[in-house]
Amino acid sequence: MTNSYNDIRNTRTIMIMGGNPAEAHPVSLQHILEGKELNRANMIVIDPRMTRTAAHATEYVRVRPGTHIATIYGMLWHIFQNGWEDKEFIRQRVYGMDDIRKEVEKWPPDEVERVTGLPEAQVKRVAEIFATQRPSTLIWAMGQTQYTTGRRMSVPAASCCSPPAMSVIPAAAPTFSAAMTTSRAPPIWASIS
Repeated sequence: MTNSYNDIRNTRTIMIMGGNPAEAHPVSLQHILEGKELNRANMIVIDPRMTRTAAHATEYVRVRPGTHIATIYGMLWHIFQNGWEDKEFIRQRVYGMDDIRKEVEKWPPDEVERVTGLPEAQVKRVAEIFATQRPSTLIWAMGQTQYTTGRRMSVPAASCCSPPAMSVIPAAAPTFSAAMTTSRAPPIWASIS
């Protein structure tokens, strides 16, 4: 459930959530920026702070702290509502997507905006870019997982990559980026089989 630097370099959409590679992972940022330049890739940064990484983004999304789950479910709501998911891929390879869909139904645009502070138009725009400008990758780090709900955050993050069938495309998978060598990516309970 992770990408190599070469995979990240070859994506068309790079979404960074809960991480600041410019300060925490400068080597990985060089690969991200190279991919952005070579592929004219979209780089979406979702973070409460305007970081040095966010300064490089093609779209910066200022989210309220601790609302990553609502943000991802808001994106998935638009992906499902607009049919941007790869239904055949989900049928063949994804287990538990019905449970994810039930959870996503609880997060219509008005609720996502209330919780995250993000306008519906921006959530829809980044969801469309992420789902249609493939291959895409979602990179998340400690800023997303160091909450009491941090472990729970891993399922929506991985699930966000499943509907557009991104995990069967080279360069397209979720990536957990830890700043310390002792960190481990949290287990994924329901995702790609």
